[in-house]
Amino acid sequence: MEKQKIAIVGGGIAGLTFALSLKSQHYDCHIFEKKDSFGEVGAAISVFPNALCVMDELGLYSDILKTAGELKKILIKTSNGTTLGYSEPKGEYPVICIHRADLHGVLLKHTKAEMYENHGVKSIEETNDNKLRLIFENGKSELFDAVIGADGIHSEIRKYVINDGSPIFRGYNIWRGVVKTNFDIGHGSETMGKGQRVGIVPIKEGVYGWWATCNEDFMQDDEPEGTQIKLKRLFGDWHHPIPSLIEDTEVILKNSLSDRIPTKGWSKNNVILIGDAAHPTTPNLGQGGCTAIEGAYLLAKCIDKYGLTDKAYKRYEELHFDRAKQINHESLRLGKIGQLTNPLAIYLRNLLFYITPSRISVKLLSKYFNRRVTKIEV
Repeated sequence: MEKQKIAIVGGGIAGLTFALSLKSQHYDCHIFEKKDSFGEVGAAISVFPNALCVMDELGLYSDILKTAGELKKILIKTSNGTTLGYSEPKGEYPVICIHRADLHGVLLKHTKAEMYENHGVKSIEETNDNKLRLIFENGKSELFDAVIGADGIHSEIRKYVINDGSPIFRGYNIWRGVVKTNFDIGHGSETMGKGQRVGIVPIKEGVYGWWATCNEDFMQDDEPEGTQIKLKRLFGDWHHPIPSLIEDTEVILKNSLSDRIPTKGWSKNNVILIGDAAHPTTPNLGQGGCTAIEGAYLLAKCIDKYGLTDKAYKRYEELHFDRAKQINHESLRLGKIGQLTNPLAIYLRNLLFYITPSRISVKLLSKYFNRRVTKIEV
């Protein structure tokens, strides 16, 4: 029997996870990346138990732990360093922090799919024999039996499937960096100010990932003062080690905080969306990458069982949509709370964090972190 060809558009975490999760020998996977190389940006990512169980199932768990740090305690602070609350995640798997490039590198090392760089998709055409023709920006084209859209929040494939316009900017931007330090603070933290926040996560051996947010216009230019000077102006008097992290970071990335309204209908004519192409979310819950891993795994299992059929795609969406929608809404809500500017609202927010017991915080988050897609019957 001739193998069916699947195109995976986007060589990021979601696309690679799908390729690794698809176990049937009936398919050949081809991964197309728009950029001129396969890689990830210089930022940290938190990987929670709901995603680590997938990595364990794929046999990648030990490799990932080699370059990751465990997040044993998370503190909520004010800008002067006062602790408002904390949580200590405990469970079958740890909560880890890892450089995105290291996580991506583990996935890339193990994939057996065919890989193509400089292959941004220009359009999709349906043929008379139920095939899909991908037309690439480099002038090439190729026929496939199915197309997986894993090309992120600005997905070209989403235009074909849903076509719901541009992502929604949520009123604040984010800067991110990774830096090697000569100290160890021993925990992760989120510090909240007035329309501003800073998060810190330990990666490994004194390496930390950090992010900072500020209410401002969409991708507001940091010039003429420059990004580092601007961030030192905004956060230079915040508690240790925030000023040092900003000062010592060589490469600082900036993005808008955007998402989309959760929308059903993730498939059309053997074209299916996963990851941020299907359900982009703001990063306030730390579940964007984790949810992408869950969804990629579920779609692969549904295709393994039902083939390249509407039944497989509908089952995948049935199992994953409500979950992704809930995470989108909760993350959006947490972002609004974190970016408050009204002094009374900030006081009440801080008081709420202060009086909430740690066990309650852990319980509220556990419904997201304790899901095990590897045990779901597809």
